[in-house]
Amino acid sequence: LVIDVYQSWCGPCKAVLNLFRKLMNDFSEDNILQFAVAEADSIETLKPFRRSCEPVFLFSIHGKILALVKGVNAPLITKTVIELVQEEREIAAGVKERAEVTQTRYLPINVYFYYTYTVSLNVYDKEVLTYSVGIIKPDDVLSGRVEEIKKKIKNAGFDIKAAEERMLTEEQIRVFYARNKDEPDFDAFVQFMMSGPCHVLIITKKEATDAIPQWKELHKTSESGEPEEPVKLPGLTETESLVNLCDVQDSVEDASRQLAFFFPNFHINKVEQDVERTLAIIRPSLLKERRDSIMQRIKNDGFQIAMQKEIILSEEQVRTFYKEHVDQDYFPALLEQMTSGPTLVLALTRENAVSHWRDLLGPKTLEEAKENPESLRAQYAIENVPINQLHGSSTPSDAQKELEFFFPKEQTFALIKPDAAKTHKDEIMKKVKEAGFSISKVKEQALTREMAEQFYKDHKGKPFFEQLVNYMTQGPSVIMVLSKENAVEEWRQLMGPTDPEEAKKTCPESIRAQFAHDILSNAVHGSSN
Repeated sequence: LVIDVYQSWCGPCKAVLNLFRKLMNDFSEDNILQFAVAEADSIETLKPFRRSCEPVFLFSIHGKILALVKGVNAPLITKTVIELVQEEREIAAGVKERAEVTQTRYLPINVYFYYTYTVSLNVYDKEVLTYSVGIIKPDDVLSGRVEEIKKKIKNAGFDIKAAEERMLTEEQIRVFYARNKDEPDFDAFVQFMMSGPCHVLIITKKEATDAIPQWKELHKTSESGEPEEPVKLPGLTETESLVNLCDVQDSVEDASRQLAFFFPNFHINKVEQDVERTLAIIRPSLLKERRDSIMQRIKNDGFQIAMQKEIILSEEQVRTFYKEHVDQDYFPALLEQMTSGPTLVLALTRENAVSHWRDLLGPKTLEEAKENPESLRAQYAIENVPINQLHGSSTPSDAQKELEFFFPKEQTFALIKPDAAKTHKDEIMKKVKEAGFSISKVKEQALTREMAEQFYKDHKGKPFFEQLVNYMTQGPSVIMVLSKENAVEEWRQLMGPTDPEEAKKTCPESIRAQFAHDILSNAVHGSSN
């Protein structure tokens, strides 16, 4: 049973209706999948989800909650349904016994470990992994103490799942330290936090029955309500504690939002695995003749497509990418094939993605591949084409280099237009962060008429130009610099088609499909190249 948990003021999530219909059709023969809606405000057990504007989907079998997805994350919802249905099939067939399931725990909102994501990662395990975002401040970063502090954190029994050095924006600092906003020196503190790079961490600890107890002790209060002296942990000097070295926060409700805020690409999986990325290339002949088949095969083998790009490579690009092969006898044929038409480049993710994709591909030469008929290079060989049609990275380090070649870290310009900024700013910003973008710069500004005319000068003289300028100057816009691999194309995909009606048909999860009114009032703008 998939349950859409909603608030009374907003109703069930309409954005997933088509997805639910598709899943119902896909599993109609099993008669095993059902969907329901539940109003959090009227059901006591759903109290933890009240006052949240974020859609929540619970996955239940025999009254036990096995999994949870926050946000309209269609790939994750689909993956979760497929996995649970497959498991029920195996249980029904007697292949597998049903594991004892413990109810997913929701910690009370006054727990001590900050921005903690408390949903069980392995739903058949009684242990709960909890996550928190922590910040090492600029003075310690600039004095070279990051590794020392990280070591102290690990020595205290915690694990660091991700770490990144970055300059925090004023918005990020004010959100993270919102609990201190009424302090008299808060503005000065914000300026201090912007004075240099910070080190942002995802910290975790596994516990059977509680949140992270040692850090919890750091924030005990006395019966009088006054904070006690921070508890010292092993390895800390007389004057230090982890409280002083690494700031954390105290809102469970903000858990997933804060993880997405600072680490948009960090995903919490049911079972922690060695998730990798690898590069896959579908060469022109195969792409032209059997595109749908190979794409379906990739998905069937458990890969997620994190990024994709269809391009016609120049001779210079091919020579650069295959520079170690240019002296080989087969290179002229390879060059001819790679420049003969569109190539599809994919960033694939799954556990052990590099080795798994290479194993599926099989031997590099067609002669050797045909001796291994189960290999993808044998199955997808093209008649009269002497070059194999699929590429995969050889090692994780090669994968990183090859991904950077095709999907370099880019910055793009993004603008939330005045009417959308007024009514849907938070929802759009949330979608931006969930899509994995880092917001390098952001400001709200009302465009002057002169600015709007200059910005849209390519449309000057067209019938709609005056109307466009008037629309763009009716109030503040949110102006952003977005950073991500393949940022320009990814942002355009997230925006969706210019016409919202077309967007609703072809890209129902896009920003314009969900928040735009018409072609003029289409919510957002992005650079085209």
